[in-house]
Amino acid sequence: MENDNKTIESEKKGELEHQENHQSEHDIEALKERYKQMNKLAEIGQLTAGILHEIQNPLNFVNNFSKLSIDLIREIKEIFDNRKDVQLTEEEEDLLFLLDQLYGLNQKIGENGGRITRIIQSMLAQTRTENKDAQFEPADLNVLLEEFTKLAYQGTRGEDRTFNVSLVFQLDAKVKMVKISATEISRVVLNLVNNACYAINEKLKLQIEGYAPQIIVTSKRLSDMVEIKIRDNGIGIPDSIKEKLFTPFFTTKPVGKGTGLGLALSRDIVNIMHRGTVSVDSEAGNFTEFTLQIPLTL
Repeated sequence: MENDNKTIESEKKGELEHQENHQSEHDIEALKERYKQMNKLAEIGQLTAGILHEIQNPLNFVNNFSKLSIDLIREIKEIFDNRKDVQLTEEEEDLLFLLDQLYGLNQKIGENGGRITRIIQSMLAQTRTENKDAQFEPADLNVLLEEFTKLAYQGTRGEDRTFNVSLVFQLDAKVKMVKISATEISRVVLNLVNNACYAINEKLKLQIEGYAPQIIVTSKRLSDMVEIKIRDNGIGIPDSIKEKLFTPFFTTKPVGKGTGLGLALSRDIVNIMHRGTVSVDSEAGNFTEFTLQIPLTL
């Protein structure tokens, strides 16, 4: 009887060791796959930085020529202003009207050129690998939220032109300028909106009748902090995995679609770097809403 017990214990021990070895092999393979993904991301980052630098050069010409055109239009209008005592002909009045139109068009070119420049600079900052302290400067948080939400959405559209979602912005005008690391907060926004797009895309595959995909981005100025909410009506998050969301390398996306680092890095950016908080509320099949709270005094 004693020998039988020893045999059973030996078999159980052998089975346990086999399971542990199998799990270790699985973990090693998973780490190898993550390493490949990280290397691929690094290569993409280097390529992106090169492309952004190439875009920046002609963009500088566009911005500069826009400013120069505005200055020239002003000079021409000054010539007409100096002739106030002279009755303008019908052709001259038409010319002034066209100059006003041209002035407005160049202003629009300058505004959108400036927007592209801000996006490029932020993306370049995110591709840098040097360990430098984050720069905290006043930034228009509402502009940042709108620009990088649209950028993340267009990124998804770039992979799938059939993808569409309604973007709703409920931005508090009282937020105004907030002292933050704009580069890092934009990274958080990109990650959360990318995740929202993925959740919506997964729900679209279910072909639910009457489903209208939507992402709502909200900002609100509180007494001593600013609150940001990013909500989607995608597939939601099951209760069973909510606790693992911010765990490094944990992801529900298939291989090649996610590294499992986005939410972990986003939490560190908000919690540690900005001394704020990140929370999530979700209902499987209905919605997910991330709430960020950042102190106004950093």
